[in-house]
Amino acid sequence: MKHDKVLVSLEIVSYIFICLSFIELFYMILLNFAKFKIDVNSVLLFEFMYFSDIISLSGTFLWLFLITSMVCFLIFGIFINRILIKKNIESKSLAKLMVVVGMIILLGAFVKMNYLVLLGKTKIASIYGSIRFQSALYDFDVTPIMPAVFWIFFVSVNCCYLITGLVVTTLGIKWTILIEQESSTDS
Repeated sequence: MKHDKVLVSLEIVSYIFICLSFIELFYMILLNFAKFKIDVNSVLLFEFMYFSDIISLSGTFLWLFLITSMVCFLIFGIFINRILIKKNIESKSLAKLMVVVGMIILLGAFVKMNYLVLLGKTKIASIYGSIRFQSALYDFDVTPIMPAVFWIFFVSVNCCYLITGLVVTTLGIKWTILIEQESSTDS
């Protein structure tokens, strides 16, 4: 593996993280203003997420943690980009950095996926009974189609993060093994 190609590919990964995180945050802002028809009234998502008894406190915290994880992925993409701009990292250190970065991406993506799943299972109270948050997003009697599309986008982006974490970790391990083999044959 060539050092310059690895730097370029990691830089592309960092730009993908930054772009996807900005898009996710933009969609999250738009999702906050989605109308939900709960109890015959039309309520904006942020109104019942933050100011009412329609959703439990754990649902509100999961919503906030989800937003925080999106911001963390944005910061992480900027951090990777700043490290790679210097371009003075030797190959052995870069290979180890790739393994660490890949593992951090994997852990962060798994945690974020847990937030998405738990938030999707959170119950929303209404006069007609309780409905799960994700079911409300996919029910066109409760919401229009855009919140469902946004939710699918959030899950898809998180799957992209998981795959990226696996690829970066695998390439880092492979490159570390190649470097170790080259150094053992030289000595």
